[in-house]
Amino acid sequence: MFRSIQGKLVVVYLLLIVVAMELASLYLLRELERSYIGKVQDDLHQSAQLLAGQLSNFIRNDRLDPEAVDQYMERWPGEVLVLDANGVVIGATARLPNRDELLGLKFNHDDVSPAFFGNINRRTGMEGAQRMAYEAVPITVADNVIGVIYLKDSLEEAYARLRDLRDILLVATLVAMASTVVLGFALARTITGPIRELTRTAAQIAGGNFDQQIQVRSSDEIGQLAEMFNRMSRQLKETMSEIQDEKSQAEAILTHMADGLMALNASGRIIRLNPAAQRMFQVAELQAIGRRPGELAEDSGLEEALSEAWDQSSALTRQIRLKDRVLQAYITPLKSDGRQPAGTVIVFHDITELEKLESLRREFVANVSHELKTPLTTVKSYVETLLDGAAEDPEVRDRFLRVVDGETERMTRLVRDLLRLTHMDEGTSRWTIAPQDVGELVAEAAGRLRVQAERKRLAVACEVDPETPAALCDYDKIQQVVINLLANAIEFTPNGGRIQISVAPAGDEVQVAIQDTGIGIPAEDLPRIFERFYRVDKARSRSMGGTGLGLSIAKQIVELSGGSISIESEVDRGTTVTFTLPAAGAREVSGA
Repeated sequence: MFRSIQGKLVVVYLLLIVVAMELASLYLLRELERSYIGKVQDDLHQSAQLLAGQLSNFIRNDRLDPEAVDQYMERWPGEVLVLDANGVVIGATARLPNRDELLGLKFNHDDVSPAFFGNINRRTGMEGAQRMAYEAVPITVADNVIGVIYLKDSLEEAYARLRDLRDILLVATLVAMASTVVLGFALARTITGPIRELTRTAAQIAGGNFDQQIQVRSSDEIGQLAEMFNRMSRQLKETMSEIQDEKSQAEAILTHMADGLMALNASGRIIRLNPAAQRMFQVAELQAIGRRPGELAEDSGLEEALSEAWDQSSALTRQIRLKDRVLQAYITPLKSDGRQPAGTVIVFHDITELEKLESLRREFVANVSHELKTPLTTVKSYVETLLDGAAEDPEVRDRFLRVVDGETERMTRLVRDLLRLTHMDEGTSRWTIAPQDVGELVAEAAGRLRVQAERKRLAVACEVDPETPAALCDYDKIQQVVINLLANAIEFTPNGGRIQISVAPAGDEVQVAIQDTGIGIPAEDLPRIFERFYRVDKARSRSMGGTGLGLSIAKQIVELSGGSISIESEVDRGTTVTFTLPAAGAREVSGA
């Protein structure tokens, strides 16, 4: 029923009636409930005021006479307590079942507390299974409270009336719903009959039978729709063959294009996206239709390029960045008689790999040239000095040759590090993966650098948690990581400093941390610290013999071993480098 217009119309009418009746019923019941409860509370208040006036006749020396009050209250209707200034019950009506027990007792209740301060307190609540109304009213003499009247009355009669009214409203709602269903079906049938005929004929036309004609029975909106169907059938029959041929040719071209193609309408919204463009923008064509190109490529500059092409009404080429891709966009507005283009065609050529290769080439050449320039210049100047006669002085000759030897060793280390990175990038490095004792590995690495540490009077401590499991890694490569990190800590820690090495388990991994009290690294340099050839203090790093590749090599080895590496540092407070390795049996590593 809900799939047809007839059923939907009936349901809509039914819901309207139900909503209207429910809203009216809720409003009426709420107002009546407020009125009934308010009347009960008003009656309680009037009774309290009347009783307060009567009890004023029993005031002796600014106090209520307990005996007189009790005799008077025994004949008072309802359920009422009278308390003196101390909260003791001095009077109670006969309707209270525990009247005799309450007399003379101190009545401590939250309802009467405000009344002792001169305030009238009223509320409703449950007493057992009954809903009750309560009110506490002060008895005052010269603005002094000398007693309190505490009244209560049942609300069950009021709620019984509300239940009766609710039943009446429910019956009225059901009658209205039944009437709506009957009238709704009768009205909906006059609309859905012609629509069903239109639907059947339209289905045949959609199936390719364009000879179908719909009989026009009226001149209203449905009749106009039938005439439009007949007109559509004739036009489709005339143009379908031409469109089919052109569509087949265009589909073949667009589907097999290596470049992405995007077609926009006059409003700048996407009307077509070929498979190559869908892959570039990582979106299905149906999801892209109707959207603007800038929504698929935010902050890429594509919208600005489109605006420029439309303003100039000429083709232009722009390079855009799409997440991690670089695309060359060829934008061609389609001419029209008006001032605005009738549409736009954009062809995207992916040049990401070319850009990466070009960037890597430029960066590599610049970095290597920069790294080799200083030592080569030094070697050349010292050799020229020796050739000019300085070699005759043994002391000068030996000092110059030591400098040349140091610079040559520095260039050798640079070439060796570059070869190591190249082998890892190409995946040609040899790995011997096996369970290794990381504590022993770290201790051996620290031993190799003991002389350098003692020369600077550095205290090097190594702490290994006895619960640390073996790590799955290549012993030599991970030892190279520790040596690189420890060498950095020694180089950049002032004389008399301290270096702490700790090895401990971390879940299914083994964690190694190297902490020093060195000069630290500025916060702005930390995000780039693992980049190749990146140095915080370039002049100082070169003077210490660094190549700028140590941290890059360490990071690549750790990640290929299936671990991770991070660094924390604060200027003049020291640096902590932490890396993890998979525990033996936890998981396989990519280097294997």
